Amino acid sequence: MKFKSGAFGVALSVALAASTLTACGGSSDAGAGGVITVSYSEEVADELPLWIASEAGYFKEQGLDVKLIKLDSNQGYPALIAGQTQLASMGGSQIVAGTAAGGDVKVLAALTPVLPYQIYANVPTAAQLRGKKIGYTTKSGSQYIGTLQALKRLGINPGDVNLVPLGSVTNVNNALLAKTIDASATHPPASLKFEDAGLHMVIDMAKEKIPNINVGISSTSEYLKDHPDVVGKFMAGLKKGFDRERSDEAYSTKILGAHLGVTDQRALDATWKYYAGEVLTDPPVATVDQLKSSQQSLEGSVNGVDNVDLASLIDSSFVDKAFGTK
Repeated sequence: MKFKSGAFGVALSVALAASTLTACGGSSDAGAGGVITVSYSEEVADELPLWIASEAGYFKEQGLDVKLIKLDSNQGYPALIAGQTQLASMGGSQIVAGTAAGGDVKVLAALTPVLPYQIYANVPTAAQLRGKKIGYTTKSGSQYIGTLQALKRLGINPGDVNLVPLGSVTNVNNALLAKTIDASATHPPASLKFEDAGLHMVIDMAKEKIPNINVGISSTSEYLKDHPDVVGKFMAGLKKGFDRERSDEAYSTKILGAHLGVTDQRALDATWKYYAGEVLTDPPVATVDQLKSSQQSLEGSVNGVDNVDLASLIDSSFVDKAFGTK
């Protein structure tokens, strides 16, 4: 989704998404005995609590019929505000940019509250990245935010490298392995392939603990107002998925393998340890600091983003109730 054109760009994206997503079912009124459609943008380990909650039957225990659908990052936000989905798992950058363009979406939980990326490169030092091609997904994606924040932490101006948009995580990973780009932000299990290929990890952003909503659960203000009971039950089911991820490595890696198409147990174990040990926080409360990195990275490319009131984008009441934080 391109947000430079402001509200018109969002309206156009919504119209296009609505025309292509009719088959997904659902509407802004879904939830009262109907299907709750929840989108996510990538088959990445950030989504594991959501996958577990669905496949272990935790949403059904709450009396919900939840349907998970995968939508590209440029479709998830417009589908949500068009009422084609009721909740969405997406990055903070999409929510901040969408708000600047006139959308009204709240962040309910931060599944990935830090940047879960490692920069792998075909050069051993950060200084050698200058002038190199660094791949990323899209400017509306969290991986782009991670790339910019990594460059900042390494003391490199984005203008000193060649940033190459490639559309998806799979495309970025394949390009790095094929050596058509020189570096990218990645994480397990893909990072193990890069290690095996002799590439170098320049920085591990998860260890830097930079606040960021890489993936968070969101919904529209309208849906939250009309269906607080449904959202509360959804969050209760998600909590059980969250707890299962942290406590059950065998089950978690089984679900990961099925979604990621990975059979290498070494890679699956490394992925689980990385996310359960370095990335997840309990409870998954969204904060203003987590949204700031998105806002800062979008300044200059999204009209009005610097005027977005970040605190107004957060509704922690459902996490507070489900996780017993208040």
